[in-house]
Amino acid sequence: MFKDFVLDKKSKVPYYYQIYNYLLRKIKNNELSEGKRFPNELVLCNIFNVSRTSIRGALGELERDGYIKRGRGQGTFILKNSVESSALQKISSIVDELKEKGINIETKILEQKKITADEIVRSKLQIDKKIKVLFIKRLMLADGEPLYVTNAYFPNDIFRNIKQSYLVNLSFTKLVQDYFNFHISHRKRILRPDIPDNEIAELLKITKHEKKVISYLETFWTFDYYNKNRIIYFEEYFKGSKSKFIFES
Repeated sequence: MFKDFVLDKKSKVPYYYQIYNYLLRKIKNNELSEGKRFPNELVLCNIFNVSRTSIRGALGELERDGYIKRGRGQGTFILKNSVESSALQKISSIVDELKEKGINIETKILEQKKITADEIVRSKLQIDKKIKVLFIKRLMLADGEPLYVTNAYFPNDIFRNIKQSYLVNLSFTKLVQDYFNFHISHRKRILRPDIPDNEIAELLKITKHEKKVISYLETFWTFDYYNKNRIIYFEEYFKGSKSKFIFES
């Protein structure tokens, strides 16, 4: 199975990381398919001619990145590849980027209603109590599996109603910039780990055997409306085992 692996003993790269990179390439090239079971650690030690510490280090990296699942008495299995996105570092849409990569994206609108925002949301939108908010909750699926949930908050004095067909077929970026013709002059994003509540865990189908930590992303879009800066605010909850964000500089 791993006959083409060559351990570079002269390299400064640790043994465990050489094995990690090798296995990662195999997974990404679909040479190790979803659901395939790894040999046990002792067998892998013999195959790669390294210590058990190196094998555990390599498998630990793969598990943290969401590529494998390990369970005591169950073995180690390949999971479905993580969905990668570079969209955080540029003015673009995660949905549009994934579609360009050929990933089948499905949108489910869970809620769409006018609400009286609480003080926290009003402060983020920089609006007073008189202005209502158009609240939209939608679930995004990638290749049929839950990827992330979005809570979107639009100032209702500007966005009074949005057809569901637009919400299903357009990214929020295209909706605001192409349909409403607003230029997003500034975009701020804050990404941090979080623990999902029961509703989010259920929507993302996080099982009791999976890591409970998710990626929580706050996004603020600023646009000009009659010479005044207005804001749209998003909360997004990404399934940790199915998502990875890439930053480059």
